[in-house]
Amino acid sequence: MTDPVVIAASQGRRFEGPTGAPMTVKIEGSMTGGAYSLIEYSHAAGAPGPPPHVHEAHEEAFLVLRGELTLDVDGRTVRIGAGEYALVPRGAVHRPYNTGSEEVRFLFITSPALDGFFAEMAELNAATHGTPPATALRELGARWDCLFTDLPQDATPTPMTNEPPSLT
Repeated sequence: MTDPVVIAASQGRRFEGPTGAPMTVKIEGSMTGGAYSLIEYSHAAGAPGPPPHVHEAHEEAFLVLRGELTLDVDGRTVRIGAGEYALVPRGAVHRPYNTGSEEVRFLFITSPALDGFFAEMAELNAATHGTPPATALRELGARWDCLFTDLPQDATPTPMTNEPPSLT
């Protein structure tokens, strides 16, 4: 019989997430044989989230713990509040962000696991002071089944933090 793995509220692999807020990987892909990862994250009020992107081989499921998360999914915008879930299917262009006036805190599951992508993104953001070149984002995304669909065509740095979502 195998003992369950228990992760305390204060435990997990922590690093700076793509938008600059602390991200905690609660269940790493290495713990699930790569089947999934579970990540706790937050977006500050007005945080833009990542650029729109698509995963051809991954789903993402979101559970909002506090506040309201906005998700653009294939041209449709949905908002989910505390206690609500959303599933972004494989192949859907999406972007989670916060249009609210308070922080949103949420859990998300990636299946298969994508925690390695977020660890590499943290390193890239640290190395570029939060403004990775579009070419670097494309290369990182290509390694991790994350096609960014709305990046500049040149190597202009792409701010990932502290900008409101684009309304155009």
